[in-house]
Amino acid sequence: MNKIGAVLCICVLLLSGCGGKDNEFVVEGTINNLGGRPIYAVYSLENGIVVDTLRPQNGFITFKNSASAVIPIQFYYFDKTPLTKIYVQNGDRIELSGDGQDPFGLRVKGSSLNKDLFKFNQENKELLQSWSAERNISASGMKTRRYEQLSKELQGVVAKYVGEHKDSPVSAILLDDYVLGRASDAFCDSLIGLLDDRVLSAPPATALEMYRQFETIQKSDTVLPYLSLTTVADTTELLNPREAQATLLCFWAAETPGTQRYSGFLREITERYDSLVQVVEISLDRDSAVWKERIEADSAVWARRWAKGGYLYPGVKELHIQSIPYLLVADSLGRIVARGLSPDSSRVYIERLVTP
Repeated sequence: MNKIGAVLCICVLLLSGCGGKDNEFVVEGTINNLGGRPIYAVYSLENGIVVDTLRPQNGFITFKNSASAVIPIQFYYFDKTPLTKIYVQNGDRIELSGDGQDPFGLRVKGSSLNKDLFKFNQENKELLQSWSAERNISASGMKTRRYEQLSKELQGVVAKYVGEHKDSPVSAILLDDYVLGRASDAFCDSLIGLLDDRVLSAPPATALEMYRQFETIQKSDTVLPYLSLTTVADTTELLNPREAQATLLCFWAAETPGTQRYSGFLREITERYDSLVQVVEISLDRDSAVWKERIEADSAVWARRWAKGGYLYPGVKELHIQSIPYLLVADSLGRIVARGLSPDSSRVYIERLVTP
């Protein structure tokens, strides 16, 4: 059997469920103690992002769809905080069960991949619960010292797991969830280097492959392209990195749900550094009216601009933005020093630029 055939066989064994139709996946189960409130299942298909609103009946939920390749499904509570995540593809029939107030204690059937992932959650439940609580506190502003401590502890647990499970796609998932964009580049590189090639070539490792591509781009001497942007007043303004010691750009779109979740981070950087850092939020909406309608009621203290044409705007195309929200940091000469990273990682690069 050739290498490609072997990889396919392994993926089938790891990721295939039982009992589902070949052209769809099914997720169902009983999640108790949700207080009668709905939960949301969010996932991405070829035609866009899907948000399924699930209203439990005596805790029972069910939905189905079609995904030809393995995709993650992120579940959220009614207040949009994360509940749990699973991975599915056509043919899978996934069953969830447990207490909705104990997300890291939930049980799963129907997929070896999800079983291994949930086993990690259960074995490290106390740490994950504490980390998750601190993450939610830090999400609205400054990250807490406790969050930083727990993140390092969790990264150590993940590193140990990766070292012992180099051939498991769960290792790639854990790296993406808890290490990538949070730990140093050297630490990320060392752990990714441990993984077998067959794991890196499977769908759960897509984020790691994107990271490696970003890292390659970052190592080149790239400079901000010419960006002539539209203001809320419909005037045109040229982005000039020389106006500050650092420039932070955040690309998003009002028409794409969830892409405004970095607002707390933009506010923090603006208020902390004032004129030292130029913070600009750039809308990639196809229609400026959609963008204006969304931001009218906001109290943003940073600059808000629209790139006419969205993803098709020449300057945006040069930046190779593959998903939003997307953060980019540049120095006063317009040299890009970080791109595609999380707020925590982007903050590190900003601090380097503004610290004497």
